Amino acid sequence: MRAPSLGSGILLAASVLLAACTTTHFTSAWRDSTYQGPPLKKIVVVGVANEIAARRVFEDEFSKALIAAGVDATPGYRLLPEKPDRSVEQLREAVMHNEADGILVARTLRTERRTDYTPGTVMVGPAWGYPNFWGFYGANAFYTEPTFYTYDVVTIETNLWPAKDGHVLWSALSESTDPSNVVKLTGELSKLVIGALVEQKLIAPPPPK
Repeated sequence: MRAPSLGSGILLAASVLLAACTTTHFTSAWRDSTYQGPPLKKIVVVGVANEIAARRVFEDEFSKALIAAGVDATPGYRLLPEKPDRSVEQLREAVMHNEADGILVARTLRTERRTDYTPGTVMVGPAWGYPNFWGFYGANAFYTEPTFYTYDVVTIETNLWPAKDGHVLWSALSESTDPSNVVKLTGELSKLVIGALVEQKLIAPPPPK
């Protein structure tokens, strides 16, 4: 079965050349410095995407990562109707019914096609590898052609909201160059986000293992 992709939602296809690397990083992050409340303990995870299967994978995997970090987390699809146009009122009612104190929302802002270039190189064996000058002089050099490759870079916005009011507590932009694997990218993104939320004291540190 083909792995789901978030398409125009959270995750988009990228170059196979980049698939083996860690390819998600923050480009900016912000915290509401006026918030002095306790760390959030129960969070609903919401992925903004039209593709139901990919949204479920994202919400499931991010929730698992939060649970492993000691946070009570619930995928949004378990509380909300399965349709793209889930209203704000439906979300508010579902979150309050769940008694959550926070909502984490991720959505794609843009996708860009980029091109990288690797210049060609000339390779010649070391001079000591030849018996005399004439052998060295007659040796062939090896030339590798320059390489161009293109890939998609998707920018994801992740926001953490308190359940009871409308002021965002924390927001970050991240870029990923390997969004073809939803599980892999969600794992990378959740690791970054959870680490930042712990550092900013918006969730408690993970329990000792």
